[in-house]
Amino acid sequence: MSCSLTNQTVAVLGGSSGIGLAVARGAHRLGARVIIGGRDPQRIAAAARENAGLETATLDITDEAEVAAFFERIGTLDHLVVTAGALLGSSPLGALDFKAAREAFDVKLTGSLLAAKHAAPRLRPGGSIGFTSGMLARKPSPNAVVKTAINAALEAATRQLARELAPVRVYAISPGPVNTPSWRLMDDSSRAAMFEKLGNTLPVGFAATDDDTAAGYLFAMQARALTGAVIDLDSGALVA
Repeated sequence: MSCSLTNQTVAVLGGSSGIGLAVARGAHRLGARVIIGGRDPQRIAAAARENAGLETATLDITDEAEVAAFFERIGTLDHLVVTAGALLGSSPLGALDFKAAREAFDVKLTGSLLAAKHAAPRLRPGGSIGFTSGMLARKPSPNAVVKTAINAALEAATRQLARELAPVRVYAISPGPVNTPSWRLMDDSSRAAMFEKLGNTLPVGFAATDDDTAAGYLFAMQARALTGAVIDLDSGALVA
């Protein structure tokens, strides 16, 4: 497989906003046919309106029948990227909302594995599956046991599936704090102030943007010798 996305097919689940949409836009600029999937019909519709050339589908990544039907419609493809996740606040174990925790596991961990299961038989040799973990997998933070467990599980799955699904390549991108729509519960000024303050504590001097993070997936899709790896794109948060 050549180091180009021209005439390749890329599916991005969680692609209606944030990092996923940045990946989809980047892959499309590099010549790929791109199909984005997400659970929110309004955000999917907005992504379609604002990004000519992207194909869209509404699906629940935790519903295996919907995931299977999505890949059946696509047919053969070259790359899968999964950035889907559920909003989950910080909480100590004693106050943990286990209903919200189960949803977070279902969306990010189970959803990623369901997508890989149904994409893998359709991926061309040398194609790739990209998961999204996070710095909490290896840098625990107070009151984040669920996020830590999910991200660590995805990184373990990356290594396992790189062997199991070869010659399909499997990798994970591990972001740190990224200023995405997932912070939409904060007002704009508070969010900007928080990220400016946070950026000053990081080795590179800033918190990554959606496009900064998307660059990792775009590299991995084209890096034909890369598999079983976790790529840290966290502005240096792991070493801060």
